[in-house]
Amino acid sequence: MYKRRVQKARSWESWFKLRKLTKWRFQSIILVVCLVVFVYHPFVPGPLSERWSSSSDDEYESDLEMNWNEISRVMTEIGDDGKFNHIGILNFNMKEIHEWKQMIPKANQTVLSVDYATRNATWEALYPEWIDEEEEVQVPWCPSLPRVAAPPKQRLDLIAVKLPCHKSKWSRNVARLHLQIAAADLAAAHKGTQPLHILLATTCFPVPNLFKCEDLVTRRGSIWMYKPNLGRLREKLRLPIGSCQLALPLGGIEEQRYPRKRRREAYVTVLHSNYVYVCGAIVVAQSIRMSGSDRELVILVDEYISSSHRAGLESAGWEVRTIQRIRNPKAEKDAYNEWNYSKFRLWQLTDYDKVIFIDSDLLVLRNIDFLFTMPELSATGNHEHLFNSGVMVIEPSNCTFQLLMDHVDELESYNSGDQGYLNEVFTWWHRIPRRVNFLKHFWVGDDAAAKQKKIQMFEADPPEMYVLHYLGNKPWMCFRDYDCNWNVELLREFASDAAHALWWRVHDAMPNDLHHYCLLRALQKAQLELDRREAEMGNFSDAHWRIRVKDTRLHTCIDQDCDWRERLRHWGNKTVASLYA
Repeated sequence: MYKRRVQKARSWESWFKLRKLTKWRFQSIILVVCLVVFVYHPFVPGPLSERWSSSSDDEYESDLEMNWNEISRVMTEIGDDGKFNHIGILNFNMKEIHEWKQMIPKANQTVLSVDYATRNATWEALYPEWIDEEEEVQVPWCPSLPRVAAPPKQRLDLIAVKLPCHKSKWSRNVARLHLQIAAADLAAAHKGTQPLHILLATTCFPVPNLFKCEDLVTRRGSIWMYKPNLGRLREKLRLPIGSCQLALPLGGIEEQRYPRKRRREAYVTVLHSNYVYVCGAIVVAQSIRMSGSDRELVILVDEYISSSHRAGLESAGWEVRTIQRIRNPKAEKDAYNEWNYSKFRLWQLTDYDKVIFIDSDLLVLRNIDFLFTMPELSATGNHEHLFNSGVMVIEPSNCTFQLLMDHVDELESYNSGDQGYLNEVFTWWHRIPRRVNFLKHFWVGDDAAAKQKKIQMFEADPPEMYVLHYLGNKPWMCFRDYDCNWNVELLREFASDAAHALWWRVHDAMPNDLHHYCLLRALQKAQLELDRREAEMGNFSDAHWRIRVKDTRLHTCIDQDCDWRERLRHWGNKTVASLYA
């Protein structure tokens, strides 16, 4: 009995020894296999790696089918610069990574990784409609975008990135912007004199003011090869990631007023198709000189601006340049926006390094030369995630002009105009203080305190704002006695007698021989009277319609037919108010 038990115990002991030996050998085999796999197929974090697939984000995935022949041609076209030794690869799948190894077998390759943006990093968070610029209640905040982990002890000479291009709102895709910022940030950290290239694989054009077209070495299909100006890239990356913070804080304006390094710079405006804004442009020039700026003034006009009006513009200080106007293909014939794509000609002013575009319906109240320190495209907010194109910093470039022209048929402008179109191209823009383009507008949501604050800003002496932008009916289109926006129901939110009087003070400061460019035509006088009568019929509570007009322009004629009362009769009005006697 005991013997059988001993034999049975030894039998179990032998079984355990065998199991233990087998388990050890099996583990050894697994270890050897893993070593072989690691040596010949080293694990690298990539889009389809375990690290990424465990927290996948479809926004980062690209459905682009890589054309390796295009990449091969790009490599050939850049010649000796295409002999890369260290390549960083971002957002390619494992099969594509293997293709990179086959294409450039002698190069050391590092598969780069970057964490996905957090859920709070939405486009609305990066580009909010409003921020507390004065920091009265809260300090503006931007969500962060994770950076690429730079490879240790390696200097990359090529960074290759595959970008998503989802046809729905591709230009405002956080993942797409993140990957471009990440690549640019990694490139900006590059040191030494060895050249560095960035290859972007995408069917949609890259961010044009981050990857400048002047830095585009070559392009084949969906492959874009850049040799970026690293100094310029570093300057751009110092700015906030979006419009969620000011790119130029209010407290830093005075220190940047006069740039140390003087470059080819100018203020520029555009007139096309109509003489109506000639007066505004003349007064704008006067306001710039009164602010103390001595930068060059350039105005682009088309053939429809008469020689007489050109002479007035030149007398005001503008250098007049003739352009061929550009039609908005989506505008109706004779509509107000039919030719406003002529603004694209700004990018053809390549004899300047940088220009500040200004609309001709504004006043420059304080020197804004400091804006020349800002990059393209810097502007104030308008609404939602959009900028206002009334004041914007531009870096002229013929290839950027061509980019604008190439996409007019496919990009949709929210307002069917140039501002909407430019917002679709330059989605990565930099917010400057709204005091640099303060809109003359009393919003529906403004309470009494907010409205009073705006009025105080309009009346402030010395001025608190830098630029005042006149919306609605322009001051020179009204009688100088009061703001005629009061008499039009839909325009009353733009009405301010204080802002109106401010414009006329600048007008009166310019030479007398320029005043006649701001005279009213008979048709304008008739329209003003018609609006006044409708305000009277509506019994508007502000009672501006009761004010007797003393503006001498009422009795000054510049038309062959000066009888504006007769025009009213043709419009069905049988009487003329005594206010115009």
